[in-house]
Amino acid sequence: MKRFAVAGLVAVLLSGCGTLGNMVTQDQTLQRRAAFALNTTPDKVTISNREGDVDSIHFVATVGKESRQCYVASVAGAITSDAVCSGTNSVNSSSNAPVSKAQCNPLLHAAGRC
Repeated sequence: MKRFAVAGLVAVLLSGCGTLGNMVTQDQTLQRRAAFALNTTPDKVTISNREGDVDSIHFVATVGKESRQCYVASVAGAITSDAVCSGTNSVNSSSNAPVSKAQCNPLLHAAGRC
């Protein structure tokens, strides 16, 4: 019975690591991690929409007009991994915005976005 109690306590403590990591990790750390992943410098990266999960911090990294969804793994904010970011302009404020002719492909054309 003691094993289950200890296992339950450990699970409860670990479940807050990502949330704690989100509170402890500074924007500058996320900017450095995202800048490396996006091949730019930290001063050009803006961090927004931070959200802590059980073992990670999810955020939006914006460079110029392009915004990407990113995350870092976190262990209570003491250790954070490198950032992993999604593809180009993965966060779009208007999903029905038209795209330029250069960006148009058969799928976008079929969706009426060209």
